[in-house]
Amino acid sequence: MTFSIVHATWGPWPSLRLASPEVEIEVVGEIGARVVSLRDRRRGRQWLLQGDAPTETEGMAWSNEGAAFWGRESFGWDECLPTVSVCVDPTDRAGPPLRDHGDQWGRGTYHAVDADVGAVEHTWTVPRWPYRLSRRLSFRDPRTVVADYRIVNLARDMLSFLWSQHAVLGLEPGCRLDLPDVRSVVRTSQHGIDLHEQTTWPMASLPGGTRIDLSCVHSGLGWAAKLYAQPSGPIGVIAPDGARLVIDQDRAFAPALGIWLAYGGWPPDGGGFEQVALEPTTSPDDHLETALASRRARTLGPHEECSWWVSMTLA
Repeated sequence: MTFSIVHATWGPWPSLRLASPEVEIEVVGEIGARVVSLRDRRRGRQWLLQGDAPTETEGMAWSNEGAAFWGRESFGWDECLPTVSVCVDPTDRAGPPLRDHGDQWGRGTYHAVDADVGAVEHTWTVPRWPYRLSRRLSFRDPRTVVADYRIVNLARDMLSFLWSQHAVLGLEPGCRLDLPDVRSVVRTSQHGIDLHEQTTWPMASLPGGTRIDLSCVHSGLGWAAKLYAQPSGPIGVIAPDGARLVIDQDRAFAPALGIWLAYGGWPPDGGGFEQVALEPTTSPDDHLETALASRRARTLGPHEECSWWVSMTLA
């Protein structure tokens, strides 16, 4: 198998393009090792939602402790850890809250390239909590990208965290979310729609008896919702032209799946963004605080480490 790594630029930022004969990915280390492209080279299909590269000034602002992940920043693939949404810091409840979408997004990383196998590993160290997170991107085969993760607790105390992969997909109406064994989902937030806290999948009932197919990608409906499922096998997307994205995850570590559906209802004060995300995660929680309260947070002992993986196959 032939793999390649090319040094490139994305806007004002240096990037790396990793390619197999069938798949190309592009990652930008200086803005949180964001994956800005996941492209099927055979079909010419781009699977990640595209966005504008931040200016150098904007990029610096993205790394600030008080930065907020809002409509302008929501594209491509990031990592969320130790929380997804802003919440109280359990290690210092009187201090500033934990950062929106976690410590990684928008922040520079160290990287190491393995040109022989077409792999790159990015490593984050953060100023607030004593841990180190790394993500290695490589190819299992010409059609499959694998993200291998490792977190190390650098402290003498226990470390609790919530992790979510945050890949915002670029999907047109008519695409279908393929969750073969999922029959129900839990709703944690919504704007412009009235879903029950627990609802059936894919067909959900709204007040008044209206039924909606949540698995079918729409446009212009004016609502947004965050849902969670517990898949027992691979999930993915089927496009109208037959192209498929298949996502598998290390369910022993990350058994849950976040489902973000935004059809013009987010941000709630305007913006009208259209986006869908399928997010492997450690628990069905948007906040570390709720994951801790439900005893679903992952915990590492002093100087302990753990690893997990997610794969994406373009078929």
